[in-house]
Formats: sequence, structure tokens, C-alpha cells
Amino acid sequence: MTLPRKARSSTSVSDYKIGERLKYYRTQRGLSQAQLARDARLSQPTIAQIESGRKDPSVQTLRMIARVLDTELASLFAMNDVFVFDLRRLRRKYNHRDKLTPHLYMALGQVVQYARDIKFL
Repeated sequence: MTLPRKARSSTSVSDYKIGERLKYYRTQRGLSQAQLARDARLSQPTIAQIESGRKDPSVQTLRMIARVLDTELASLFAMNDVFVFDLRRLRRKYNHRDKLTPHLYMALGQVVQYARDIKFL
């Protein structure tokens, strides 16, 4: 996930608050606050308050938003040392390995090899 740059040059993913992450996902999906709110069955002011940090969303609210944004709830909480693969989206976009880009194919291969090395798979 690549978020907009902050003023500090050493900004990490963990420096971004949940509202900033939601705004990033929303804009990457080409959704307005009103569209996200409608599809998540929330109000537009609620989305605005969450994005601005004036309101802390409940887990249930985050689930509804993540569903509309077509992402895993866990991806909203990824950190520099915790990566979340959105396998649901990957599977839909790349439903066969021939559709993977060479870069993505190699990266996923490295992840699988690492998982085998640590006896996860």
C-alpha cells in the first residue's frame, strides 16, 4: 500500500491513521465520500469525520467500509513489518497464473518459498 507523502521524510505506514488509510483506499477506488457512505449504509458526514480523525469507527463500521472498498479489514491495519495480502482481490484480478505480471509472479513465488522455509506451508 502506498499512501500520500507526509511532511517528514522518514514516514512509515504506521504513521498513517485509520482515517487517512480509508481516504487513500476510497480515492484509489474512485469513490466519493457520498458513494462510500451510501454503499456502506452510513452517512456522508460519518465518512468525513472518520477520514478527518474526528470520529473513531467501530469494528462493525470498518467491516462495512472494507466490504465496499473491496479489501480485507486487516489491510487497514497493515504496518511496516506486517504485510497483508488481499488474496480475494488478487484471485479475482488474476484468476490464472498466466495473467500475473512477471514482477508479481516473482514476488508471490518468494513469499511462498519463505512460507515453506519457515514451515508455514
